[in-house]
Amino acid sequence: MRMKRNYIIDTIIDNGLIAPSSAVIVGVSGGPDSLCLLHALNSIADMYDLVLVPVHVNHMLRPEAYDESMHLGDICERMDLDLRIYEASCKDVADELGISVEEAGRQVRYQIFDEVAAELEESGVPGERIVIALAHNADDQAETVLFRLIRGTGPHGLAGIPTVRMSEGGYLIVRPLLSVERKDIEAYIKENKLKPNIDKSNDENTYTRNKIRNELIPYLEKNYNPKIKDNLRRYAGLAYMDDSLLRDIALADYFDSVEVSGEKEEAVLDITKLKDNPPSINSRIVGMIFELLRLEDSATFENVSAITGLIYSDHPSAGIDLPYGIRARREYDKIIFSGEEEIIKPDESIAIYPRVLMAKEFTPDEDVPYAAFDFDEFNAEYPGRLGDIELRTRREGDYLPMKHGNKKIQDLLVDSKVRKSARDSILMVCIDSEVLWVLPSDYFAGESEKTKGRFSPKFHITNATKRVLLIELDESI
Repeated sequence: MRMKRNYIIDTIIDNGLIAPSSAVIVGVSGGPDSLCLLHALNSIADMYDLVLVPVHVNHMLRPEAYDESMHLGDICERMDLDLRIYEASCKDVADELGISVEEAGRQVRYQIFDEVAAELEESGVPGERIVIALAHNADDQAETVLFRLIRGTGPHGLAGIPTVRMSEGGYLIVRPLLSVERKDIEAYIKENKLKPNIDKSNDENTYTRNKIRNELIPYLEKNYNPKIKDNLRRYAGLAYMDDSLLRDIALADYFDSVEVSGEKEEAVLDITKLKDNPPSINSRIVGMIFELLRLEDSATFENVSAITGLIYSDHPSAGIDLPYGIRARREYDKIIFSGEEEIIKPDESIAIYPRVLMAKEFTPDEDVPYAAFDFDEFNAEYPGRLGDIELRTRREGDYLPMKHGNKKIQDLLVDSKVRKSARDSILMVCIDSEVLWVLPSDYFAGESEKTKGRFSPKFHITNATKRVLLIELDESI
């Protein structure tokens, strides 16, 4: 059993993903995988002068998640580590953005990791020394490849989970255990007498990935090939090598041929030199344009093939409609990706009715959109300025407060997939440049945003709230 422990630690050391003197943000759920990674890194922290920053995200999906957070905090305390715990309602995020709960959890986690990394950099840690370490293992890799194959992905998806990549915030993400099998991690946990959290939902076959792990792979191992996971991982490695080469080749042509204008929602592809390229290169260039236009979910085989076909077409003019009002049109030796020309105007019949009432009298009509805040907290920051609250469309410098920092309204509208032509129709309740409430609109992608809008978390109502600032829509206009 001694060798099992050494195998895990030696793997982390030998793969060289974490340089000495790094500040390592470790994503920890408290499960066996992440607890193994954290414990192993802590075992070598002094030797390699590592500063470990364990980060735990409570997705608020299970009642026992709170107890698990506390249990993980106790484990970190015994390791002499300060655990950072964050809470985020992934179900609310999923409803707002119109995505699955799994994808919402993933987006929330990576956003928080980037925020923690930015805080470390602001505190004086050089950005190049900051590493985000995640605990995906070899079994996860095999399951991911099979999952994507079933869903219908291309070569890029079949390359599986990358060992190293950059986050959206520009920080290095590494997966030191990606070559380690789950059985070795379980042996390490037992060897070191660790007590991980066990998420019982992993045994439920509600999600496709769980079905693959609990049903499909065991069936394939028993009836077809006991080494199916090894073969899937081997295929992912081969696909990664081929895809990386082709993407590097395509990237050079991409920078030479793509010109971006506006707010990254219009792109012009010069196909003069691309007509001689093989489809394998041009399809990757088109895929990069989809990423540029935030259309990753629409980069299906049919859409990418249709646009790639425009490059080789003998017809100098043709067009293809894409989601969110974007159209790709061929104009001789250029393919132009642009949104709708017509600018949608705001609804001028809408007005707001702000009023202050005692908390015990706060009984709003749940069928009518409204926003409510702690009036005394608001008044402390904006004394005597209740009358300055206004309803308007966006202006330069507008921002919506978030739990961690502020978000530019422009970025919010882009992330919420509001098409360019509709952004100036979105109404907001503001005080100066601070946005309190982004009103609901059918132009948002998420159902919650369509019916309720987006709210500032500042001045939120608590049990201590005495007076409520209630903002309702005035239907008398």
